[in-house]
Amino acid sequence: MAAGPIRSFAKRKQALSKKAVLGVLAAAIAVAYGGSTWWAGSQIKSRYDIAFDELPKQTALVRVAERKYERGFLGAVSTVTLEIGCAPDAAAAVASKPAEGEEAEEDDEEDAGIKPPKQLRLTIRDTIHHGPLAGGTLAAATIDSELVLDAKAQADAEKFFGKAKPLSAHTKVAFSGAFTADLAIAPAKLAEEGKGRLEWQGAQARVEVNAARTQAHYDLTVPGLDFSDARSGVTMKMGKLTAKADMDSSAGWFLATGKSEGRLDTFEFAIKKKAAADGAAAAETPKALPTVVLQGIDLLADASIKDGLYASSGTLKGAGKIGETKIDKFELTSSARRIHAAGYKKLADAWMQSAAVNGCGKGGSKASQAAMQALAEQLAPDLKAMAKYAPEAGLDKMLVEIDGKRGELGYTVSMAGVTDEDLQLPGTALMMKRGALKAHARLPMKWLEKLAETGAESGQTPPPEMVAGLVEQGETMGFVKRDGDDVTGEVEFSEGNLKVNGKPLGAMGNAGQ
Repeated sequence: MAAGPIRSFAKRKQALSKKAVLGVLAAAIAVAYGGSTWWAGSQIKSRYDIAFDELPKQTALVRVAERKYERGFLGAVSTVTLEIGCAPDAAAAVASKPAEGEEAEEDDEEDAGIKPPKQLRLTIRDTIHHGPLAGGTLAAATIDSELVLDAKAQADAEKFFGKAKPLSAHTKVAFSGAFTADLAIAPAKLAEEGKGRLEWQGAQARVEVNAARTQAHYDLTVPGLDFSDARSGVTMKMGKLTAKADMDSSAGWFLATGKSEGRLDTFEFAIKKKAAADGAAAAETPKALPTVVLQGIDLLADASIKDGLYASSGTLKGAGKIGETKIDKFELTSSARRIHAAGYKKLADAWMQSAAVNGCGKGGSKASQAAMQALAEQLAPDLKAMAKYAPEAGLDKMLVEIDGKRGELGYTVSMAGVTDEDLQLPGTALMMKRGALKAHARLPMKWLEKLAETGAESGQTPPPEMVAGLVEQGETMGFVKRDGDDVTGEVEFSEGNLKVNGKPLGAMGNAGQ
């Protein structure tokens, strides 16, 4: 008889034990979730603090004007107002005094009245959901960002974007600190009778950044743009643009390395003839220009750092037509090599952090030029030191093919053989001694004749019948060469000597006179 109650008590005890275990487990999960949420919130706030502390150090033209961070347990709201442009204290700065011996009165007084452009203020609000289940997603946090507009700005934005948010972003932050952000710019449309039209199909971008914020992958899509302005007669149409990049900014954004590529389906630009304004003479009526259409435009870029030297290259190529002239192919390639990375970064940082160089302060262009000169003098030793690494840059190739004919030109500028002794020379003397220039060009004779024919009406070019004689005269003097149906030329400057087509300038026919 006693066994029944004992078994019943044992079952109740076992059930209570299970409930206790489940209760403890639930409490542990709750504590762990709460701890994870608290940790995630702390990490996100810390990253915000670091990011906005670093921002003003990058450039004198961006500042954090106001900042508020309201943190709760499950989330937070960050509101930041960025001020873009010249700082008020820089704008109020007195213009630099002219150097001794310079005339300063009237022009300086006139320039002193020029004020820097008004600052642009942008307010961004981030709604942050703390992890580990942030907005239903397993992540340290998710962030929804948007622009905050006042009543006037909102009314202006609605003229273009309607009720859509002009700019929005959704960011997912991983527990490692890496994040992925999806950004969207809303489509915009504006048309005014007799004035013009704008139709922008929006843009989308995705950015993936590692925890250290040194590596990033970008994807960008811009569906298209259609613009016309009745006053100027300008029309512009842009087809779909796509781009992607993998970048490493460990050495700083000015020295970012990696590869990027993009493609623009079509680009069309034209200036249409307009009726003359009331009272305007016929000669003042803007003339129509041939429509420029470019198609299948590809952009490739690459940058790297090896042994402390930075190198970069970029290529733009495609096809199209200008008016009725079909361009079978065009290609442009530029590059820079052996740029001392540390020296370049120092120069770039000094430039970006100088308010005066960026046009801030009273005095207009003269004050900005004076600031640039002062900065150049300050950084002259660093700039000259970079010359020891034989830096080189230029337009490697600009090529155009039309009807089977090809025109091409290119140039490079460099410093070569610079010694420690050379660095004691003034900058101009150093350039003359160790600077080097190479340039080449090749043009079909038919193109020169066509250019002369096109420009003959305006009197800006010699008559077409004179072109052959002028080319022959240039060939006699050694300035150009004939290579079949093409006209070619080469220029080289090095060690203070100038050569044209391989001959010293003074040795070419009558060129020395």
